[in-house]
Amino acid sequence: MDSNHWRCLNDSMWSETPAVQIMAWRLLHRAKKLGWSQDLLDMMYLDEDMTVWANKMGDGDEEDENKIVHKDVNGNILNDGDSVVLIKDLVVKGANFTAKRGAPVHRISLVWDNADQIEGRVDGRHIVILTQYVKKTKEGA
Repeated sequence: MDSNHWRCLNDSMWSETPAVQIMAWRLLHRAKKLGWSQDLLDMMYLDEDMTVWANKMGDGDEEDENKIVHKDVNGNILNDGDSVVLIKDLVVKGANFTAKRGAPVHRISLVWDNADQIEGRVDGRHIVILTQYVKKTKEGA
C-alpha cells in the first residue's frame, strides 16, 4: 500500500457519513505503523456503535493478517523462549564449526522481520538458524 496515497484520509475521517468514517478508520488502522497515520487515528472519534461496527468487520485490534508466524519443520508455531532441536548437521558460516543434528537450542529468539529465521545458542555460540532445520521439543510446547 502506497502510504502517501492515503494522506487524503485526513479529510475523509471528518465526514458526516458513518460509512465513510468507518472506511477511513479501517484504512488508517491498516497503516497505523506509519507515524502520520497513528496521529490521525489518535485525533479521530468514533462513537461506541461505530467502533463496534468497525471492529466487527475484521479490521480492529484482531490479529494482523500480515503478521509473521515462525513454524518449525512440522508446522508447529514457534514462540520466543521455546526449545527446539536441530534435525540436520548445519555448517555455520563464518564461525568454522558445525552444529550437530540433535543439538538442543533452548530459549530461542524469533527474528521479527523474517519468518524463516530464529536465533539461539548452539555449543555456546549465538547463531541464526533457518526454521526448516528445527523441530520444536515437547519442553517448548
